[in-house]
Amino acid sequence: MPQNPNDFYTPANAVEVLANLIAQRGVFSALVSRNFQNDLLGGGMGGAPVSIKMPTTLIARDRDIDDVTSTIVLDNIVETRKTFNLDRVHTYSAVGLSEADLTLNLKDFGVQVLDPQAKAVVDSLEYKLTRKVLGVPVTGIGSGAGVHFDPANPIPYFTAIRKQLIDNGVAVAGLQMLVGTNVYAQLLDAGALTDVSQSGSTAALRDASVGKVRDFTVVEFPALPENEIVAFHRDAITLITRAPVVPQGASFGATIAEAGFNLRYLRDYDANHTQDRSIVSTFSGVGILPTFKVERNYDDRTVETTELANGGVLHLDTTQTAPAPANIGE
Repeated sequence: MPQNPNDFYTPANAVEVLANLIAQRGVFSALVSRNFQNDLLGGGMGGAPVSIKMPTTLIARDRDIDDVTSTIVLDNIVETRKTFNLDRVHTYSAVGLSEADLTLNLKDFGVQVLDPQAKAVVDSLEYKLTRKVLGVPVTGIGSGAGVHFDPANPIPYFTAIRKQLIDNGVAVAGLQMLVGTNVYAQLLDAGALTDVSQSGSTAALRDASVGKVRDFTVVEFPALPENEIVAFHRDAITLITRAPVVPQGASFGATIAEAGFNLRYLRDYDANHTQDRSIVSTFSGVGILPTFKVERNYDDRTVETTELANGGVLHLDTTQTAPAPANIGE
């Protein structure tokens, strides 16, 4: 009797395939931080707290180049942490597999079952990230009347976006940008995009429309309204996944941490309905983290650290003239 071509899947095989399929399909999820993947603190039903270390700030001292008598001054390193809540849910895909499916219809379990389930999970994670950033109020760019988007000459607008984020305290390395389809088309027509190698990115990013403008990796993202932009620093948005435990009563189950995702896979038999159930799931949390702007005063040797909510994320509508963001300290 010929062997069922789907019998080779073990729990470990299935969950590994799922993790890699999800990772390869992520666009937004490929651009954000995973820095707190192992830093969930538990907490109540209201959210998933993570502990964020604020910047450790010191001011260097000077001494005469020929000084061999005075004692050097020792400063103290003080590490301060703050706790922030992420949105937390149990994200899963569960499908029933009838006896006819298992006996007659399934020719490739990976293609027909695991791949659609992976797509369902990654789509859910991308939706949660998109909903979170679209909740950031639309802002203007520049001082005074602001800088406006000119489809014929868009570069100054992106220069102003870059300046605003850098002024908010983010680093140049890690600047990302998602744009709606109309904005990307206007960038193409204006010849504003330069090619960017995506050899090290996910398959989804390699297949997407990606370019480079003013240090931003610019990705066309149809989930955004066509005239909107979300510019952000990678470390300003975080995605966390945590695999639920495999229940002791489950005979076919495994967890994995692979390709940036933590997942659980279960498969069991539902005798009441004479069907198998294929279940992939993860605890997921998404959040926008504050940006900390550090300013040193060398005259009185003080350091001021300002916490900017949404400081590393800008939500823009190229068709609107929105109020310019207030200057820090106003």
